[in-house]
Amino acid sequence: MEGYNFFVPARASFWGVGHMADIGSQLKAARDRLGMTTVQAAQRLHMRAMFVDAIEREDWKTIGEPVYVRGFIRNYARLLGLDPVACVATFNASDFVEAAAADVALDFDQPPRNRFRYPWLLAGMSALAAFLVIKVVWTMVIPSAAGHTELRPPAASAMVSTSAQQGLVPGPNAAAKASQGGVYLRLELTQSCWLSVMVDGKRVVYQTLPAGTVKEFHGVREITLRAGNAGGVMATIDGQHLGTLGGPGQVEDRVFAVKTPPVGQEGVHE
Repeated sequence: MEGYNFFVPARASFWGVGHMADIGSQLKAARDRLGMTTVQAAQRLHMRAMFVDAIEREDWKTIGEPVYVRGFIRNYARLLGLDPVACVATFNASDFVEAAAADVALDFDQPPRNRFRYPWLLAGMSALAAFLVIKVVWTMVIPSAAGHTELRPPAASAMVSTSAQQGLVPGPNAAAKASQGGVYLRLELTQSCWLSVMVDGKRVVYQTLPAGTVKEFHGVREITLRAGNAGGVMATIDGQHLGTLGGPGQVEDRVFAVKTPPVGQEGVHE
């Protein structure tokens, strides 16, 4: 980076003589030795400076869930020449990780109380669902019931893509439909990656997916993406190939939003 020069030493062990006091002070000391500011470190890591500061203060809640913290610590340790495996191992033994694991276990251990507190509501919802299923089947079997003469495969495909506005979009033609409005996102995983995807404020993916996975999404307003291994994610937005979203092991946040254009002009995506 222009403006300063520093020497990156061979990867140092996170463990010196005895046990280091904490992760944050160790990382800060390594950064100071390199003559690097938190802003410069953030630019090298492609993250906000507030997250670099949060890591050094061990303010894990500012960063988020443990899976994000691990990614940030790993990338920061590599930048500073420290051992990322040892840094992450120390974080995994922290009270923050133990508390997060305890919260997850508590959620699973809670009995499903009050699940059927209102049986009449459950019965009404079941009846409505049955009615909708019958109506859809009736419309497909008897075309005249829907006010058209025939439901050919192209029309059926259009119906599927319309309903897919709430999340996943099947089929390879999503990019070609970008001119119809909204924002279309296609993700191809070349490596295993943890993904969190929200479409128009609704979370549709929150899991680790294997290499080879292909996902397509359509949002009316925006699609928010967080990838835990950006180097293993190839992205295409409205037919435009973006390439990989970042480096291996890098945590990357992206927001692809539609800005309402004047009549007759196309939308703009971030």
